[in-house]
Amino acid sequence: MHGLGMRGDVTSDIRPMIKQFYTPAPYSRLVQDGEVLVVGVGGIGCLWAVEAHSGCPDLAELLLIDADESSFEGASDANCLFLDSGGEGRGAAALPSMAIHRLRDGMESISDLLDKAEVMILMAGLGGGMGSGASGELAKMAKQCGCLVLSVAGLPFAEQPLRCAIAEEALPSLEANSDVCIRVSMERLAWQSRRRKTDWMIGSGWIGELVEGLVTTLASVGRINLDLMDMKAIINKTGNATLIVGTGSSENPSSVVEMARNSPLNDVSIEGAKGCMIQVEGGPDMTLSHLTELTDSFVSQMDPNCQVIMGARVSDEMIGKLRLVAVVSGI
Repeated sequence: MHGLGMRGDVTSDIRPMIKQFYTPAPYSRLVQDGEVLVVGVGGIGCLWAVEAHSGCPDLAELLLIDADESSFEGASDANCLFLDSGGEGRGAAALPSMAIHRLRDGMESISDLLDKAEVMILMAGLGGGMGSGASGELAKMAKQCGCLVLSVAGLPFAEQPLRCAIAEEALPSLEANSDVCIRVSMERLAWQSRRRKTDWMIGSGWIGELVEGLVTTLASVGRINLDLMDMKAIINKTGNATLIVGTGSSENPSSVVEMARNSPLNDVSIEGAKGCMIQVEGGPDMTLSHLTELTDSFVSQMDPNCQVIMGARVSDEMIGKLRLVAVVSGI
């Protein structure tokens, strides 16, 4: 990987042009302390973040970071940080070090967002310049501000060797600075999007459901409430952690559990897990038996002494449906 290191040297004389856009929207508001911050870094990351945030716009703040101004199109409710060295909006190509350099110089523009946020959900596609470089650096900055960092890292297709090499070098920094980092295989994402008849470029629906479920878990008062302290208690278990989502009909709760077990887009087994926080969302027709069946079935393969924290939320939009969102740790 000597070539990648050498390319980073060319950034020393570059003076980045930082543009910050706070686009007014009908419901724009200042970030409040304890905010959930949804962040997209790079082209794919911004697509995922915009789609995910659209399901919970009043419960989380949105931040988009890229060197390509087109990534901000249609995101009228976003805080956008445009990092462009030459004024042409061409991105950071395959130069992660350039992206890190630009982000550091633009840190002042987003420091208030990070200071006031308590949870950051960060999405980035690794293998290019901006996502590979800026995502790990942003996660590090957020951790220094006291944020709980949950990241989703898209990994390139196997037939893209250069991108795979860049992603492999970038991933350790993002994982080291995240409380939970989900590796998303683009192959499995594309496969799932075909099965669901959705667009893989915007996360096949899975990423949006995951983020919406997490945000509503943290920001909404449910029938049985969960909060940030519950999540921290689970995440702090020794071992790896992951985030899981499953949706289905209230008439067939077992199908929700099956989807949840297969939802991680990289091969991860939850067998023997030591900690699990579960949030179940349904419509007014959701019953206690639904909750019991879902949770008992989902945790059945985990450690017998697994610490399980459960919450539930009722939403009129979920009539006839159930959604399970889980943080699983100690894997």
